[in-house]
Amino acid sequence: MKKFSVLIALCVVLFHGRIFAAPPVPPYIGGSYYPEVAGTQIDEDIARMKSLGINLVRFGDFSWSRMETNDAQFNFAWLHEAVDKFAAAGIAVELCTPTAAPPIWLTEAHPDVLRVSADGQPMQHGGRRHYCPNSETYRVYASRIAEKLSTEFGDAPGVVAWQVDNELFGDCFCTNCVKAFHLWLKNHFGTIEKLNADWLTVLWSQEYQSFDQVPLPNASRTSPHPSLVAAYRKFMSDSYVSFCDAEASALRKHTRRPITTNAHNPAAQQIDQAELFRGLDLVCMDSYAGPNDLLRYAFECDWMRALNRPFWLAETASSHSAGTAVADTASFEHLPGALRAKMWLTFALGGEAVSFWLWRAHWAGQELEHGSVIYPWGDDSANTPEIRRVADELKNNAAWLRATKPKPASVALFYSMPAQWQFTATPIAAGFRYDSAIAAYHRLLRQSGANVDLVMPGCESKLDSYQTVLTPYTPSFSAETLARLQKFVEAGGTWVLGPLSACRDEETAAHRDASYGADLEKWLGIHVRHRMTPGGVTRLAANSETVNCRWWCDAFATNGAQKVLANYSSGPLDGFAAVVECRVGKGRVILFGTQPEETWLAATLKPLLPQSAVKADEGILVVERVATDGKPAGCIAVNTRSTTGKLLLPNGLLETLESYAVKFYPK
Repeated sequence: MKKFSVLIALCVVLFHGRIFAAPPVPPYIGGSYYPEVAGTQIDEDIARMKSLGINLVRFGDFSWSRMETNDAQFNFAWLHEAVDKFAAAGIAVELCTPTAAPPIWLTEAHPDVLRVSADGQPMQHGGRRHYCPNSETYRVYASRIAEKLSTEFGDAPGVVAWQVDNELFGDCFCTNCVKAFHLWLKNHFGTIEKLNADWLTVLWSQEYQSFDQVPLPNASRTSPHPSLVAAYRKFMSDSYVSFCDAEASALRKHTRRPITTNAHNPAAQQIDQAELFRGLDLVCMDSYAGPNDLLRYAFECDWMRALNRPFWLAETASSHSAGTAVADTASFEHLPGALRAKMWLTFALGGEAVSFWLWRAHWAGQELEHGSVIYPWGDDSANTPEIRRVADELKNNAAWLRATKPKPASVALFYSMPAQWQFTATPIAAGFRYDSAIAAYHRLLRQSGANVDLVMPGCESKLDSYQTVLTPYTPSFSAETLARLQKFVEAGGTWVLGPLSACRDEETAAHRDASYGADLEKWLGIHVRHRMTPGGVTRLAANSETVNCRWWCDAFATNGAQKVLANYSSGPLDGFAAVVECRVGKGRVILFGTQPEETWLAATLKPLLPQSAVKADEGILVVERVATDGKPAGCIAVNTRSTTGKLLLPNGLLETLESYAVKFYPK
């Protein structure tokens, strides 16, 4: 964000007849705000924000009916007033395009803009995300309002960033999407014969004579082909990415401020974030993980940081997330310190902003009970003082944070939306869920003391900067990705491959010449002889240990050059290799045919993972910081648990971190 911060810092200009000082620069503590709701309350809200240390607001994301009251009838006076008030108060503004919630005059005049469900029912007005990303009509209106906003506020000194739309996701089965899908398939395959061959549509007489005959996958009407399901997921992701890029292009006509969008919680796994942010300036994520899963915020930071752009936690809960009812489970209000720990995890790991949804709770509507910084009547929420405390700590540590960055990771864990789409289409192991599995694997690495980047396929150009690369739960590899991984190993790297990996091609079909593909198996010097479930009887034998395994078992035949780390024990796979080390070139591949129990897996992986110089109990995440020249600059330690833990610093100092404690060790 440095180049944008410098640009904004120079914007002490005359705007609308008034002189504005430069807006604040990161780090930010922000809140989602609704000036169309606040009305005259805005002055009171600004004063309260200043007292709490809030220095960023985000608004406009659902305000289309107030910005454009009817077709081509625009009203931005209220929005100018709000932007100017915040700018005058020294609070930065992130301005959003309002396209997540189209106004009723648009949906009534052009019903073709509405998404259609799998059962053929069009969405109706009264919610949000009810538009079709492939509606040309909607794209025209969306780009028009984006460009109008850019014209009005492109050089407004208070506006530090733009957000396109809000949480892009949502399947559509309308005629717009049918036509767009057929064109997408044609661009992808070239000929219908290739689609038929790659998908083996001769089975069940599914062969198509033209792309126009290929249906959208509708589970309520048929048992859809797995390759069709995965292709549709990729198509819908591409549709939203294209929609986002079109709005960003409209904004860029009149602004030089950074542009982003807020990625939806990745548990939904509907949008390929690597593609989504490829054409944007700033990476933003919404995450509402609870206080019992604080390492989920490290997970989100680790993939955002790996995209090599400034990143923000764009939305999170200050207390609890809800609609019109709240589950009686642990919230941040009931665990003192957990909110502060969540915020500092993001800042420590390189995030520039933590922004809450929302500032003042709504007094009506579909999210009536969602937690907020202040209640609808204006009192602080129970743990709002923690936000004020973090704001004070940021003031004391801001210079250090700006002058340093997290130490570059030496471990890369592959994280892939296309992998999730393939598991959606063909889960392989009943009950397997990619998001929870990859998050648990990341948690294991972090708790082992490893400094991790979550690297997405297509972003592997810097593989040579890592010592260890892990690709569990990666069903397929593109030829380019596989070539880069092989080059990484041959140059001396360590690649941990599997389980549930390499067993599919990019069309979600099995390899025909060998389970992992003949070329890969030959390169590894192994052959997958059997594939089956553990069956409740299969175990692993490693030295004198017997270890449980789960999900799936690939049994390897080796050529004798490999080191077998574990064999299968009992059952039909008895004696076959389950975990092997394959030496290739100057490096090695550690090949897992199954998922061992976590304790054994952690112990096996730990020697492969470069360790932090700071030793900490499980649950304490230590983020080492380095100066711009790469020299050590201290660390931040965050206890992500409600229990006490110990921390041993390189200088021999032994520290105790209480429940959800945060400690700073600048150097």
